[in-house]
Amino acid sequence: MQLNFTKKTRHFLRIQYTLFFFFTVILLTFNPVFASQNLAPVGLSSLSGFDVEFAPIQKTEFINGQSLIGEVNFKPGVNYTVLFAFDVQQVRYLYPNGSMVEKGATIASVEGSDVHHFLDAYQSAKDMLSIAKSHYDINQQHLKNKIIRSSEWVEITKSYFEAKLNFEHMQHQMAFLNIDDNENVTLVSPKTGILKLTNESGNRVMGDTAFDIIDASSIRVKIKVPLSFTNTLAHFKLSQSCSLNIESYDSIADKYHQIVWASPSSNECQLRLGQTIKVTPVNKLTGFKIAKSAVFEFEDVNYIALKSGDNLELLPIELKGTQGKDYVFTANKNLDDQQVLISSVSALQGMLLHLGRE
Repeated sequence: MQLNFTKKTRHFLRIQYTLFFFFTVILLTFNPVFASQNLAPVGLSSLSGFDVEFAPIQKTEFINGQSLIGEVNFKPGVNYTVLFAFDVQQVRYLYPNGSMVEKGATIASVEGSDVHHFLDAYQSAKDMLSIAKSHYDINQQHLKNKIIRSSEWVEITKSYFEAKLNFEHMQHQMAFLNIDDNENVTLVSPKTGILKLTNESGNRVMGDTAFDIIDASSIRVKIKVPLSFTNTLAHFKLSQSCSLNIESYDSIADKYHQIVWASPSSNECQLRLGQTIKVTPVNKLTGFKIAKSAVFEFEDVNYIALKSGDNLELLPIELKGTQGKDYVFTANKNLDDQQVLISSVSALQGMLLHLGRE
């Protein structure tokens, strides 16, 4: 009995110790700033003989992240596509890919036997519409006078609207063509924008893409960002004169990433379709920044020394990143109008480590 009681007691104590250790680790891991020890203030007089300089702490609302890769592109569907209206044996483009073209500009000349077949079909559709329209008008009066039956009128109406629809379809295709007196055919741009030649396969049959026109204002940068960034992301920085404003997020994630579409803030960005660029994500942060010389480490915790009357208050902080010559950090205290030690910090650190003055 005594042996069983001893075993149970040991087992109970082991469980208690394990739970204590577990909760201690959680508390220390949850926030290292909270878990750090409170260091006693240090008198300013202890730094007599050293150069003592203070600087104000500055608030910051942003922090730069690690560079990401962006692709200059356009959103699906914003391109205006011009199709081949007929099979083409030869096409000669008159502008390089990516050129800015005006509405009505001649983009390419096309040749092939089907060119003339298409022109004949267009003229035939035009003539058929004229005949069907005339027949429709005459019989419309006959219907009012009850000379024809309703079933005959239905067929006449059907033939007329079929001829009208067919001609309008071909007329729409003709809007992208220019035909001279010698029946030489060229393709023209329906609007002003950036020319994009996408027919990489070389197919030139009816219905294939001849070219796309993209409005210059539709240029966007496609950036794949970590999912952890999306809640705090403010914008992207390309250079000192160019930033990229977030326009939208793709709702579907790509494993650990999400696609962000960003638009250039100004013409200073000078982006080109197909270009790969390096951008800096700028994340929202409620924090502060101070010169790197102000930060020191003690027992694996980062501190700054605040001026508090004749003393230095040693405040634990959590570093978030850098901005040029400054550290960006957060702290569990309002630091408005606070002055922080930025010189002889290593001497202060040495005192804390019982190394004496340096």
